[in-house]
Amino acid sequence: MVSPVVNDVAQKSVRIMVVEDVDFNLAILTDILAERGWQTVAATSGEAALDILAQDTDFQIILMDIGLPGIDGVETTRRIKENPACRAIPVIALTADTASERERLLAAGLDGYAEKNFDPDQLFAAIDKHLFPACKKQQPSEPALAAPGEHLDLDFKALFTTYADEETLCRIAKAFFADTDKQIILLGAAMAAGDQTKTLACCHSLRGSSAIFTAKKLGAAAKELDALIRLGKKDEADSAWHRVLAAHESLRGAVTSRLNLSLQNE
Repeated sequence: MVSPVVNDVAQKSVRIMVVEDVDFNLAILTDILAERGWQTVAATSGEAALDILAQDTDFQIILMDIGLPGIDGVETTRRIKENPACRAIPVIALTADTASERERLLAAGLDGYAEKNFDPDQLFAAIDKHLFPACKKQQPSEPALAAPGEHLDLDFKALFTTYADEETLCRIAKAFFADTDKQIILLGAAMAAGDQTKTLACCHSLRGSSAIFTAKKLGAAAKELDALIRLGKKDEADSAWHRVLAAHESLRGAVTSRLNLSLQNE
């Protein structure tokens, strides 16, 4: 239970920089942080974050995506911490990586991490540790892992636990497909052109959006494609690309059926 002191302070002006290159992720984070009346300033790259901080250091927290285009989240954090004007601002990694990877991020200078499923309770707990140091008594619990072999299109139970009502979830689903439909088109063009940089950027965006939306199959397919592209395995990557398409359409069917939504490709 959050203390009355924390509730009182949480209503005061808190500015949080969100460094994230995926529009869908930014929209979800902004909505969640707005629940406490917190202000957000968005930066879609590490370079943009540094440019903002060169002019404005009045932030209480920085939420940092790690797989950014250009300079990544770790390098961006290193540069932030080198600057005396902003080094005291806590930087929290946004990550869906393993425990060992999270330890690497902490060792690299980040001050904490938040799971990239953006469960509001976990996100607030990660932020509160730095906003309200006296209230560190409880550590956020680790999210439950799916049973081995369980690969659902979508974890509706988790989504309804997080977002509570179907109207909100429908709005989030529409935003998710507006973003991922665009990424699928860009990814297809990048694959056809043999553009590795753009292909990897699209895979990163799809993985990030899938993690937030609990779209396990799509996230796994995008991760597989990313790995094969990096290894230069073109034929296998072409097959993986078709699995990304299939996972995306399967997900559309599951969401359309469960939420009674019309989610046609634009």
